[in-house]
Amino acid sequence: MTTVVRPLDAALDLAREVTPELAELADPIDRGTEAPVKAYALIRESGLLSAMIPRERGGLGLDFGDYTVLLAELGAANGAIALGFNMHNVAIGSLFETDGDALGATGVAFRDWVVDEVVDHQRMFASAASEPSTGARLRGISTAYRRDGDDYVLDGHKSFVSLSNVADHYVVTARPADTDTDYEVSHFVVSAGDPGVSFSPEWRGTALSGTSTAQMFLDGTRIPSRRLFLGVEGMSLFKVVREPHWMAAGYLGAYLGLATAVVDFATERLSADERRRSRDTDVQGLGSMVVRLQAARALTLNAARAVADHRSDPSTNALVYAAKHHLGEAAQALAAQSVALVGSAAMAADGPMQRLLREVQFCSIMPAKPADCLDYVGRAQLGANMFDVSNHGW
Repeated sequence: MTTVVRPLDAALDLAREVTPELAELADPIDRGTEAPVKAYALIRESGLLSAMIPRERGGLGLDFGDYTVLLAELGAANGAIALGFNMHNVAIGSLFETDGDALGATGVAFRDWVVDEVVDHQRMFASAASEPSTGARLRGISTAYRRDGDDYVLDGHKSFVSLSNVADHYVVTARPADTDTDYEVSHFVVSAGDPGVSFSPEWRGTALSGTSTAQMFLDGTRIPSRRLFLGVEGMSLFKVVREPHWMAAGYLGAYLGLATAVVDFATERLSADERRRSRDTDVQGLGSMVVRLQAARALTLNAARAVADHRSDPSTNALVYAAKHHLGEAAQALAAQSVALVGSAAMAADGPMQRLLREVQFCSIMPAKPADCLDYVGRAQLGANMFDVSNHGW
């Protein structure tokens, strides 16, 4: 009898081979005593870079729903590395969401190249979309490109680029240099070693050092025309409007994992204290945390499954934004509950909770922001056409 292994089970098996070491690296990387590159080497060697590539092409064949479960597994061990890993998938996750028959020869050749880079060479991609004046929004960006013979030449400045000096390739957003329109946005693949590419020192924030985030500069960076993403020019904004899941919620699994780690921390502390295990108020406090986590998990995974099954459906997109907003609030509330329940021991400098408390704050900082989420959900509820670019701020 042949046993069929589900793609998700195979991916989780690979993840569980590296999560113990990723967990051990979480605090040293946060403190700056260990470089994130060590953790990303584990990701490369694990085979997880091909998570979103179909099995028939040598990948793990996950859909968005399964991917979110995988990311939660990694996030519970090391949230920062899970977020960095997600940026690889944000960059390439849409490759096989487009019908191959609709791509044309140029698009198919581009996709084949990316598959070869990831599957055969374990190359890592990252997304470079945010800019100093616009954040992660695609409208109003200043990075521009121009055509020069068989090449494109890019000039611009990207902020908050994760996997800086870690990834091999960066998927960069840019607008045409010869127009003032903010609707015509394209994606290009810029390699780390291309002329004119440079990075600032890494951003030193209060948390998430493991994402290796820095500013990226493009100064007359020339790339071959075959590195136009899927061979399609000027349609990036319209695709994000119709299918916002990667930009607005690709990383939700990582924050679901962090929220799970917060509850696990409180559970372990109460389990180790016989007196508190028998005190009703403490048990009920933990129960309240579990209920909040389960609600966040249900909404997040439901939204992710809806993307896999009904991508681009207006109700799916509204669910994605709802999940993003809810998880951001839930993760922060859980962290506060954990500190209140455990007490001063939760804030020990050599313990994980002080790191988790700082890390979960970023769920509401990352796009889409809470107000953007509520605006989208509210407009959709009122019947607005959310496929109309003018109805929201991306």
